[in-house]
Amino acid sequence: MGRIPEDVIEQIRQHFDIVDLIAEYVPLKRSGRSFVGLCPFHSEKTPSFSVSQTKQMYYCFGCGAGGNSISFIMHVENLTFVEAVEHLAKRAGVVLPEREAAEEHSPEAIRRKEQLRCHDLAARYYHHILMNTEAGVPAMRYLQERGLTLSTIEEFQLGYAPDRWNILLTFLKKRGFQEGFLEQAGLLSQSGNQPGRYFDRFRGRVMFPIHDGQGRVIGFGGRIIGQGEPKYLNSPETELFQKGRHLFNLHRARQPIRQRNRAILLEGYMDVITAYQHGIKNVVAALGTALTSEQAKILQRNAGEILMMYDGDRAGQDAALRSSEVIAATGGMPRVTVLPDGLDPDEYLKKYGAIAFERIVEEGSVSSTAFKLRMLRNKSQLSSQEGVIAFLSEAVRIVAEVRSPVERETYLRELAGEFNVSLESLMQEMQMTVSQPKSGDKPASKWNTNINNGERMFKNALNPLPAHVQAERKLLSLMLIDPGVARQVKETIVDEFSIEEHAALAVFLYLYYEDHQDANPAYFISRLDDERLIRLASELAFETESVENRSGLAEEYILRIQKGRAEKRLQMIPKEMEEAARRGDFETLRALTKEQIDLRKKT
Repeated sequence: MGRIPEDVIEQIRQHFDIVDLIAEYVPLKRSGRSFVGLCPFHSEKTPSFSVSQTKQMYYCFGCGAGGNSISFIMHVENLTFVEAVEHLAKRAGVVLPEREAAEEHSPEAIRRKEQLRCHDLAARYYHHILMNTEAGVPAMRYLQERGLTLSTIEEFQLGYAPDRWNILLTFLKKRGFQEGFLEQAGLLSQSGNQPGRYFDRFRGRVMFPIHDGQGRVIGFGGRIIGQGEPKYLNSPETELFQKGRHLFNLHRARQPIRQRNRAILLEGYMDVITAYQHGIKNVVAALGTALTSEQAKILQRNAGEILMMYDGDRAGQDAALRSSEVIAATGGMPRVTVLPDGLDPDEYLKKYGAIAFERIVEEGSVSSTAFKLRMLRNKSQLSSQEGVIAFLSEAVRIVAEVRSPVERETYLRELAGEFNVSLESLMQEMQMTVSQPKSGDKPASKWNTNINNGERMFKNALNPLPAHVQAERKLLSLMLIDPGVARQVKETIVDEFSIEEHAALAVFLYLYYEDHQDANPAYFISRLDDERLIRLASELAFETESVENRSGLAEEYILRIQKGRAEKRLQMIPKEMEEAARRGDFETLRALTKEQIDLRKKT
């Protein structure tokens, strides 16, 4: 952190109200002195994510994520610390001072910067070939036949990789890049038959640059011109590019998505680009893979509604069904639009235009439950009584997954009316379904499906911490808000805490107060690098609201900790006495006996 002056970091942090900053990603509601919402870092149905305006900190009581405005941006945007500071500095209008070249970046940061640079150069080179060379004419003809304008091609920086083995390799080697580095970056491939021989990964393909959330090129999708397989080829997984953690066009679409509170998830790059050209800006696509839970969470951080509009064929509908289940599993509200005549969004826009597209988005979408029922109906045999019974049994199972009782009853009433069965019988069927978990389900699932399975929320209630451990936590909470307590603990306990993280956090607090007279939990946390300590400090900072700081309280906690330490030592002494007696070491035995008597007086 020394690479950016601390006073500049603090200036940037103080520029933002953390409630306003987090509210750009998470809907928040006031609850007492704090604001609460659904955690953006794990799946939950009941809000456990708390933001303190007075402390300028956040903490999730479900998964333990916590920190200040800078750490929030780091995690929500998948940035390094320096990148998060630079991102916020740009928004705040704070000019970061120039840093000495020798200390500008760590080796890891330098490598990341070089990977970004070679991707940026590759994107520019491919775009130049498409726009300015004879080699790019076939690709330009293809894109214009697909209906793209020159301005759209330039906006998306589309390019062309000629069908040659080393055109990009030669270009980047002249700019100082090594072949092995470029292979690791995903731009080259190595021959399986001739180790050490490298060639361009993308050849004979229209190139679609893929950007991260900050608009930096991190990978490519390549569409072959003419015959050949695979039709689409993406960059491999690299340090920069993980397909399941990014979305195509998110950096352009984020603001329109937030403005409309709706994200439209399309299936392919061309679908997104065509929609964008027609003025529909809140569109993104997954990157050649099934939608992941991480991508779903990204969308949920930006929109209240996620609408899937995949190809109208069976494969597209199956993909929409899978994606809707992923979104629902992470706490989202998915909706699905099926385009008529088996058209994909690109074809539909060309045939009917943007107004018809917007109309079908507004009027033609259905909930994921309604879509599942429609899919089930299409594959069911409803001409026989047995087929109807099988359909209703599975339909009730689908409806049982709906959280809202009113919505569940609405679906059941529609089914009852259509198939001339009583609502009561369908309700009974649903109760039987709910009471019989599916094969493979855990017998008792918790409300929270987060990374800790909700354990953090209940662990203290189910397994109360020992008194001396609770005292350590209370004491650390006081140290966060009172430098005097920190000095007192340093003179008595030092680092002899029973929990390793408690001892480490105490040492960092001692160091902090050597340079700072006043307590500032949010600023202190910004100086921490260890994720475990950041989470612990964030949790304890939120506990300070319930900790009284009356005179003599710190002494009580110190005595409790010392008593706990004495009790632990008393448990160990009998074994040591037994070993000393067996060795005939009577001097050690006398010393242990005296220690035992002294410790019993303290407890």
